[in-house]
Amino acid sequence: MSIQNRGQDLDVALILAEVLGLDGDAMRGTDWAALASVLGALNDAVAAGAVTDVDTIMQYIKQVVGNTNKIDSLATDGLAGTSDSLAYRMQTMEEHNHSRERWFGLKAVPTGTDWGDQASLNPYRAISGNGVFGADANDEALVLGTDDTPAIADMVMFDLHRILILELSVDTPYIFRIIYGADTMANEESAGNYTDFMVQNNPAGSKAAGFPVDLQMPRAYCGVDQVWVRVMCATDNATADFFAGLHEYEG
Repeated sequence: MSIQNRGQDLDVALILAEVLGLDGDAMRGTDWAALASVLGALNDAVAAGAVTDVDTIMQYIKQVVGNTNKIDSLATDGLAGTSDSLAYRMQTMEEHNHSRERWFGLKAVPTGTDWGDQASLNPYRAISGNGVFGADANDEALVLGTDDTPAIADMVMFDLHRILILELSVDTPYIFRIIYGADTMANEESAGNYTDFMVQNNPAGSKAAGFPVDLQMPRAYCGVDQVWVRVMCATDNATADFFAGLHEYEG
């Protein structure tokens, strides 16, 4: 049978044969396979780590939603929030620039865990070796013991931020080494837990024009980590007298 359609014959039998030849079950199977293996199901577990060929879209959606707190939902939690999140890093920078600073000098009678005093006018002293860091007994300056932090109640972490150099006994360059950690000074230095800066009298007697020297170091833990300072210049037994300023952070 044929039907006239605008001057053309449509062969109904042929069309029917073509339709009957379609594998409807196979077509529906392809749709369901996509839903199951690509889109996933509501109860799919959250994806973890890098993208794979087996996780579903549903798993990746849950992963994205679960990690949203690493972007902005912890904006005011700072160091108490998700480690290494954007909020964490931004809060750290904010507190570093707008925190309170405390200055320390040598305690009149240091103990095994209490080395510095706030607002002290008694400087620390570190002593150099002959072109090496001073290694004789008491050449290092004991700057902060475990009882010296937190200087501000309820703070959890700190960093030594600035050094005010009071006196350098020679005019050649010095290297200051700030060592930090909970172990011995020797072990922490061997582990690379230190930061260095250089300074000299320029002109003679000015010690960086009388202003504090900024320094960089990782955050340390209040009441746990200690701070030592060693110096090196070309003259054996040359001395460096200084004060230390620190920032502290909520944790």
